[in-house]
Amino acid sequence: MKIFAHHAHVFPEGINPDGTIDRLTKLLDHCEIANAVCFSPFHNQVKGTDIDPVQWLKKELAHRPRLRGFGTVDVHRDDVADQVRAIADAGFRGIKMHPQAQEFALLSPEAFKAFEAAEKHNLFITFHSGVHHYRIKDYRVLDFDEIAHHFPELRFSLEHVGGYSFFADALAVIVNRIPFPPVPGKRCMVFGGLTSVFTQDYNRFWYMCRERMLELIAQVGPQQLIFGLDFPYNLEENTLTALATLKGLGLAPDDLALILGGNLCREMGY
Repeated sequence: MKIFAHHAHVFPEGINPDGTIDRLTKLLDHCEIANAVCFSPFHNQVKGTDIDPVQWLKKELAHRPRLRGFGTVDVHRDDVADQVRAIADAGFRGIKMHPQAQEFALLSPEAFKAFEAAEKHNLFITFHSGVHHYRIKDYRVLDFDEIAHHFPELRFSLEHVGGYSFFADALAVIVNRIPFPPVPGKRCMVFGGLTSVFTQDYNRFWYMCRERMLELIAQVGPQQLIFGLDFPYNLEENTLTALATLKGLGLAPDDLALILGGNLCREMGY
């Protein structure tokens, strides 16, 4: 089964020598993963350098067809719409946003400018969801439903599916956005990112047990779930554990294929 994995953070060697694109490629080879989506660094991670995160990643991926790119946006600047347009112009299909690490409020006017521009340019947004040592009031998982309400054509994923603490909230947001009763031509635009949820002894506050995974699949369907790496914070051992866990759920081959890359390919147009 060809695997297309989401959610790899990559960096220039001078910023993070353990998170380079070459190191990611080594992991993909070891874990028999065909393709992956990479995120450009956040702007605060290259502060003090002359690196433009989006342009750096565009150049690095120019001759690496195995890898695809997502850009990042600094919502604290006054050119948010221009930053989003630059991501689209670079040929990237999405944006990685992390309200905790980037310290912004999900429902702030600045963030809404990014969501509006992403919807305009048909870009997918990958959000961190769940505890990450920042004020919880700024990233309440239920607030993602407000984003879906205000931007009904915006596709986005809740990575870690809210984590251990907010799993029920993330599940509620996704289920609430599944058309009921079914409407021809209308579909759910919110996805669950199965990233860093497979290991009990590493970031347990994001851990999802087998029963919880099966319940998630039963309620939202395999077509709403996307497998992710969280490289370089997960390396070979954790990645192999994740793949073995998913393959051990007893899913139909077609459903497993959706989670391991089919949904990502469909949404990105690859």
